[in-house]
Amino acid sequence: MKYDFDELIDRRGTGSVRWDTVVEKFGDPEVLPLTTADMDFRTAEPIRRAIRQAADFGVFGYTRPRDSYYEAVMDRLREKWGWEIRREWMEYSAGIVGAIAFCIQAMTRPGDGVALLTPVYHPFSHMIEDNGRVVRGCRLKEEEGRFSIDFSVLEALLAREDVKLLIFCNPHNPAGRAWTKEELERVCALCVRYRVILLSDEIHSDFVYTGHTFRSAGPIMEAAGGAELLVVCTSASKSFNLAGLQTSTVIIPDRELRARYHGILMKQHFMELNLVGPVATEAAYRDCGDWQEQLLSYLEANRDYVVRFVREKLPGICPVEPEATYMMLLDCRGLGMSEAELEEFLIRRAKVSLNMGSTFGPGGEGFVRINFATPRALLTQALERIASALAERR
Repeated sequence: MKYDFDELIDRRGTGSVRWDTVVEKFGDPEVLPLTTADMDFRTAEPIRRAIRQAADFGVFGYTRPRDSYYEAVMDRLREKWGWEIRREWMEYSAGIVGAIAFCIQAMTRPGDGVALLTPVYHPFSHMIEDNGRVVRGCRLKEEEGRFSIDFSVLEALLAREDVKLLIFCNPHNPAGRAWTKEELERVCALCVRYRVILLSDEIHSDFVYTGHTFRSAGPIMEAAGGAELLVVCTSASKSFNLAGLQTSTVIIPDRELRARYHGILMKQHFMELNLVGPVATEAAYRDCGDWQEQLLSYLEANRDYVVRFVREKLPGICPVEPEATYMMLLDCRGLGMSEAELEEFLIRRAKVSLNMGSTFGPGGEGFVRINFATPRALLTQALERIASALAERR
């Protein structure tokens, strides 16, 4: 079956965080937002059918995921990533951001350091600080438009007495890295050596492009002898555009660590998920592989299109070609603008909203992040607006 990812779907007025809040923020309904990491594509029909069936049943009482949901997740991890997990390792959360906040509360104490590889998805640092912990940042090295880990800095960071947890974005958002096996092995080895819990956020794991491979930190950490220090967060929310259904799985092999996580859930009286999220996730993993494969091909073509357009038509801007995720950093330092000037230029002149790089922490300054998970026509419109605004500026 051929899916139509070129379909233009007007999301304005639906409560969309991306499409509706841009008007609230900038007061201009003409601004095109290519920011928040969700997709402008209709999800696969088997998922919509499963949701309709749940709705037609007509009873919406308290619900917990069925065994078939957990089996679908276990099968997915085994078949796609080669990781064999046990049912008792699996906990839940209404989204991975919430899961990470619970892990920070359960696995560290106020005043502890939590390590990040920056620039990185900005809620990580907010959750650390909001819970009274301290951000310990390891700035990624940037060489010829590619980010990598400075392992000497990372080791010094993890060796600190106060650092108890590393939040590891795998694949990395916004740098677009699909970490190699060697990089993951070195990260895991350092966590084991210094007894630092490794929390691997693998929400973007299905978006890895030709020539690159996703590897879960789970089996690599187990092989390194660090299963008791491992947490892996996964979800169908990015892969199948289900973020609004707020359902994720948290995999914690160690019993004591898992009990600490579960204890936080109970203190928050967070005892159930919603009815629809697990139903949609199970349908996605069981019945929507062809949709996801075609989506990945479309996104890879979009990525390549953005790279070509920027190189040919946006002087002063350089693309950081992502190996993974549907987000791309654009290096705007060649424009000679401050970040405030750059944002003003994009919003008022180009009428395009992108994420400003400093949002993601040290190393992000001078960059912007663009979401290319949108129909090609919208992507073209946004890029052409930037090109026209640059031409007028010259």
